[in-house]
Amino acid sequence: MSDDFVESVARRAVFHVGGYERNDATRFFSRLGKELARFAACWSAEASIGPVAFDQAGHVASARIDCRDEAGRATRTDFVLLDYDDIVLTDVSRPLPVRFGRWLMAFLDYVFTGTMFRFFAANWRFALYFLYPMLGIVGPVLLGWLVWRTGQAVPVPGGGLLAALLGAALAVLLIRRLARRYFLFHLMDLWSFSREWLRGNRPAMEARIATWAGAIDERVRAGGHDEVVLVGHSTGGAIILDVAARYAALVAARGQAPAFTLMTVGSTGPKITLHPAARGSRERLRGLVAHPGVDWGDFQAVADIINFYRCDPLALAGIPNPRAKPFPFVRRLRFKSMLDKAFYRRIRFNVFRLHYQFISANTKRYRYDFFMMCCGPHPIHASIRGSLVPREPKTATPKERA
Repeated sequence: MSDDFVESVARRAVFHVGGYERNDATRFFSRLGKELARFAACWSAEASIGPVAFDQAGHVASARIDCRDEAGRATRTDFVLLDYDDIVLTDVSRPLPVRFGRWLMAFLDYVFTGTMFRFFAANWRFALYFLYPMLGIVGPVLLGWLVWRTGQAVPVPGGGLLAALLGAALAVLLIRRLARRYFLFHLMDLWSFSREWLRGNRPAMEARIATWAGAIDERVRAGGHDEVVLVGHSTGGAIILDVAARYAALVAARGQAPAFTLMTVGSTGPKITLHPAARGSRERLRGLVAHPGVDWGDFQAVADIINFYRCDPLALAGIPNPRAKPFPFVRRLRFKSMLDKAFYRRIRFNVFRLHYQFISANTKRYRYDFFMMCCGPHPIHASIRGSLVPREPKTATPKERA
């Protein structure tokens, strides 16, 4: 996009892809409405969300958000959710042995291709997040084994058998606890999905992305929007790049210049592009760079371990940026500056809730506010290119990308 930004946005289209989770459109927009109320209180604004319209065939749902800021500027946002809840449901509905086997294949794949070590080179905290399912299985099993070994030394009849039963029970209880409270099995499915998708083994997801690109094109061509924004959170930060590339290709095929803004927040995109087999994803990302009308802001936070903090996702993918300006614009945030002390203390040790702060309302005014950027009057690409100047993000060396 050019640097000639409009001063105020009257109508905006936002297309959102969320993380890999059970979160259908009804639940998503219910949560969005609650967060919108908190946003309005923080910014002394008026904000309301209309009824949700569903397109079940394309798994697209939308709602109109009307916002008026304290200066009286009105903005209408057509907020569109690109939903793949049914695909996630298919994964989590499989028998547990099948889910475990698929995850184990994914884990070994990431290890033996060297991708796990690239995680450590880029951001060691994210690498520990990758290891969590393995640690969540091995740790309880090891504790159970120690109970069994200790019990064998007790000189009572049947002590060994009793210790074995106690050890097995302890391991099972701990694993079940991790699965229920800390999403152990769900994260196994996440890594299985990621591995299969990057290798082109999820045709349903590929078809869904193509459908979404067509839906975006149809809605944008209907016209009337001052700006168009494509947002991806968490795993959605990887998926939205493919959606954006396919949508841009549709526009370019008509002889027009694609013009929209990408916003990836708390993105885990490099978990795809750092894998040697993800050639298709890297090629589509390379195609996005070639469209000068496409802007991209990547937002990262140090408190969140489920994102690649201080990393340039394009450089990590080994793709050069021929533009005179950064692409993406990497912006680093501090959640503690976005939230009052009591609120931040309440969530600071909840890893998954912190990760969702990227798409939650602030309780304090800050340079990053998801709802102000998506629903407020300020042009989103102007916010991305604001005065915040980040330190040099990490890039991968040729050896790390090999």
